[in-house]
Amino acid sequence: MRNIIWRVRYTTKTGQVYYVGSNSKDSELFITMLEKLKRHYRRAKTVTLVLDNYVIHKSRKVQAYLAENKKFKLLFQPVYSPWVNKIEKLWHALHETITRNHRCQNMQQLLQKVRGFMNKIAPYPGSGYGSAKMEQLFKKAPNDINKII
Repeated sequence: MRNIIWRVRYTTKTGQVYYVGSNSKDSELFITMLEKLKRHYRRAKTVTLVLDNYVIHKSRKVQAYLAENKKFKLLFQPVYSPWVNKIEKLWHALHETITRNHRCQNMQQLLQKVRGFMNKIAPYPGSGYGSAKMEQLFKKAPNDINKII
């Protein structure tokens, strides 16, 4: 059975959620996310990402990619501070509504539900549905995070 790993980015200005999936959580997956963001924000001079300190965010492969793609600025959160990371609320909502005590017969059914959740939270640009849902999720976020982001 294959494991699917997701990388997610949430933009605070629009509430849009971008995600990519893979069989492994490695530097290639993170670079795939950076490429997706690069395509989406092709006109932006800089794209600033607020990240945790996960090893793939700082690998040699990622550092080499960033040296060639100066558009990206990485800001790292303090170590062991998940309350600062707004995306943790998305993971909590996904776990509470989809993955906790699910009754799927197989992994494919579960992944289909996860994709459905992600597509509802990350809809077509401009529909506002995902933005509203993300705002509901983040409404109770500490004021400190709004200053950081």
